[in-house]
Amino acid sequence: MEERPQFHVDYETPSDGVGVVTLEGEIDIYSAPQFKEVLVNGIESGARRVIVDLTGVTFIDSTALGVLVSGAKRVRPHNGSLDIVCTDENIIRIFEITGLDRIFGIYASRDEAMKAATGS
Repeated sequence: MEERPQFHVDYETPSDGVGVVTLEGEIDIYSAPQFKEVLVNGIESGARRVIVDLTGVTFIDSTALGVLVSGAKRVRPHNGSLDIVCTDENIIRIFEITGLDRIFGIYASRDEAMKAATGS
């Protein structure tokens, strides 16, 4: 039986109202439910500005995109935002092809995303 690639998700609150979800590995139909659980829990705990750090991600599928869109829909009614940190050109291209680069802010570093989220 083929072994599943490693997947890891972590959540932190670096400042009031800002939540950061850090992902590593592949986000697909098998790992997306865990990602969604962490994302939703963070939003329900008060995060209005959410940053999803995809720096350590090697692959995303449509299930992962669905989780991201769902997260954006949850924060928007509260004047919130969901931004992405990504440097992988192939993953960025997926956002561009799907038009999701117009829905999410896409940043090259967590520092840039934090500045946008906190307005500083």
